[in-house]
Amino acid sequence: MEINELLNTYQKRVDSYTSKLVIVKRDLVVLSFLRFLAFISTFALVVLLVKHFSVLFLVLVLLSFALFIFFVLYYFKRTDYLNHLQNLIKINKDEIDVLNNDYSKFYDGEKYMSRDHAYSYDLDLFGQGSLFQYLNRTVTLVGRKLLSSRLLNINIITGLVLEKRHEVLKELRVKIDWRHNFLATAYSSPVTEDDNKKLDIWLKEPVFFIKKIAFRILIVLLPAITLLFVGLFVAGISHYVWFTTLALMQLFFAIVILRRTNKEQNRVSKGLGILRNYSKLIKLIEPEIFSSEILKDLQKELQTESVRAEFAFKKLIKIIDAFDTRLNIFLGFILNATLMWDLYSMIRLERWKLKYGKNVKQWVQVIAEFDFYCSLANYSYNNPDFVFPEISEKAVLHSQELGHPLIPKLKRVNNDYGIDPGKIDIITGANMAGKSTFLRTVGVNLILAMTGMPVCATKFEFRLMDLFSGMRTADSLKENESYFYAELKRLKHIIEKLKNGNSAFVLLDEILKGTNSIDKAKGSWKFVEHLINLEATGIVATHDLNLCKLEKNYPDNIKNKCFEVEINSDKIKFDYKLRKGVTQNMNASLLMKQMGIFSN
Repeated sequence: MEINELLNTYQKRVDSYTSKLVIVKRDLVVLSFLRFLAFISTFALVVLLVKHFSVLFLVLVLLSFALFIFFVLYYFKRTDYLNHLQNLIKINKDEIDVLNNDYSKFYDGEKYMSRDHAYSYDLDLFGQGSLFQYLNRTVTLVGRKLLSSRLLNINIITGLVLEKRHEVLKELRVKIDWRHNFLATAYSSPVTEDDNKKLDIWLKEPVFFIKKIAFRILIVLLPAITLLFVGLFVAGISHYVWFTTLALMQLFFAIVILRRTNKEQNRVSKGLGILRNYSKLIKLIEPEIFSSEILKDLQKELQTESVRAEFAFKKLIKIIDAFDTRLNIFLGFILNATLMWDLYSMIRLERWKLKYGKNVKQWVQVIAEFDFYCSLANYSYNNPDFVFPEISEKAVLHSQELGHPLIPKLKRVNNDYGIDPGKIDIITGANMAGKSTFLRTVGVNLILAMTGMPVCATKFEFRLMDLFSGMRTADSLKENESYFYAELKRLKHIIEKLKNGNSAFVLLDEILKGTNSIDKAKGSWKFVEHLINLEATGIVATHDLNLCKLEKNYPDNIKNKCFEVEINSDKIKFDYKLRKGVTQNMNASLLMKQMGIFSN
């Protein structure tokens, strides 16, 4: 499937949802009118019933009121569907923008950026225009954290897990309707940074009312006696003073616990809106039929002692909705006077927490996993020409037509590249010839491969290993750390990992940039020799052509490769193709001349 086909697919989906949106908007106008008529007719019939009581008028009032309630509820249902359609339209329009190389709408993960991480800072893993932003379609905070964590910790994966993830992506990428419904459902109630913290605090707080047997007896006994005396009063057997006294006792108790109930009701109804979000997402996950092992196992985790997570969350939402009825002054008064409603609602919440609270963390993690896989499947769907990598026991990396996934296809220049264990490629080239981009191309595709995603290549075999880079070292005023010292710390960290026996791939761009040229050349030479002694594998990009002489000293370990530039008169041409050997052309002075920095 080419880009134009993908664009056409997304546009057709936008057009389809837009057509449905027009119909729903029309339905809402009709429902508003019918709801108004039902309300007016109910009011008119009530007036007639008061003036001329009859069974017929009573039945008509009840039917008219039932019709009014039906129109109200159906109106809300259609409004929810309207919002869902609007979310689906947005989702597909956003993907059209992505295919046009604009993915700036998505969260860029800047908060996860760390200059001290082994590779993320150098390879533009986070921030504007980053790999994370390109991949990220997560709609929950837990899913977003999971995506960032797995991009940052590629060294903890196993070959078996990678193969299983490939199965997941192959299944989910074609389930575009399900994936988009998952996203659109979550968009209806966006999650904030504090939501999960609030949920954790609520779940960990000890229960109070349900542990005291007196309260459990009270919510059964006092309402039962009160209703009994109400019945006796209606039957003319008892005086109203009795049920009035009992009702006042219940209201007094409601006032005593009012502060606690107000706090709890406000928290679960407003502060824990994330619960409704999770409930809707689980409702989508549980009934869906999946074939991949990982997704089926995740579905099983939503089962707890023969109780489905969907049932548990549905029950909780009903408890919260029932609790919210106290917000109606009239209903709140009646319910608390007859059924001790506040205490009853508090005990129901605490009983739910005791029964299901310990499982919520597990259920939320399942949602995070599905959120994570939906992002990866979306990336796979948008890049059908990318291939799933294969694990190799021989080569560290062997690829064909390797390119950077964030460079548009029409501008991307691909290269065949392979390297064996214990080998180091020294890459030279003129300024802007493509050395740094190539290092990032190799690094980013290794990250994709070790996260379980397709890579930008026609063939990609690799070995599971650590990844370390030294390309964009930054100084730190906060830590009173110079650029050169920061780079030395970086190089020391790499050496320590190699000494510990870590199987690692190293990407270095212009070693020791922070010192003079003589010192830099000498230090770089010794550092590469040290890498050879440690049997390291990797790529070193440099402008120092003397470093290329290492190939003669270590022909079994060092290979020279380059990106060449073609200079004709005052014109410079880059082809960004990787070649064997040492670069023959440099272009710094010509570029400075072309930019008007000097004229001769």
